[in-house]
Amino acid sequence: MNELTSFLHRLFPNQQLVSKIESESKLMEIQNDVTILNIGDYIKVVPLVIEGRIKVMRNDESGKEILLYYINPGESCALSIAAGLNNKKSAAYAVTNNNTKLLAIPIDKLDSMIKVYPYLNKFVLELFHKRFNELIDFIDAISFKNVDTRLIKYLEKRQTPENKNYIYTTHKQIAEELGTAREVVSRLLKQLEKEGKLKNHRGMIEIIDLN
Repeated sequence: MNELTSFLHRLFPNQQLVSKIESESKLMEIQNDVTILNIGDYIKVVPLVIEGRIKVMRNDESGKEILLYYINPGESCALSIAAGLNNKKSAAYAVTNNNTKLLAIPIDKLDSMIKVYPYLNKFVLELFHKRFNELIDFIDAISFKNVDTRLIKYLEKRQTPENKNYIYTTHKQIAEELGTAREVVSRLLKQLEKEGKLKNHRGMIEIIDLN
């Protein structure tokens, strides 16, 4: 059993479904910071992330951006699935957040497989449930929480098992994803550094203790 097959078996304990996904999908490796979906695109394929990460974003007419959620290994994009299955245009755009390996699953093939395989249908429903909860958290954050609280939550989400204590990003990127000003982010990060919670480096933040 190869590495990809083993990965799929951990998600879907059904050999027929795993074989179907492998045969119907295209394995892709995409570099960091590549836009793979634009607002207004029709969905032809949906990603199943194997390695790396994708960030899903929204922006307004002025160019202000805000992060909706990340797609981590073992996950797909709920917004793309919903738009694709209903033949609607994408309401968000997606950018690789690291060098990313993914399976690109054609939306028509996904539609057929969902109807046949309960494991895949369950996976999609659980994905929608997770994204819905994240949306509630997002609304709570922008409605009821200060930017400093949102910043700490953002940093916690950016931590990964591989690079738990190091987040490779810039103050400008954080500001764009939080929908606030770079100056605000820089000021808050400096304050967190004074409190001993992190260290600021060029292009990187070293996490010490966010609690």
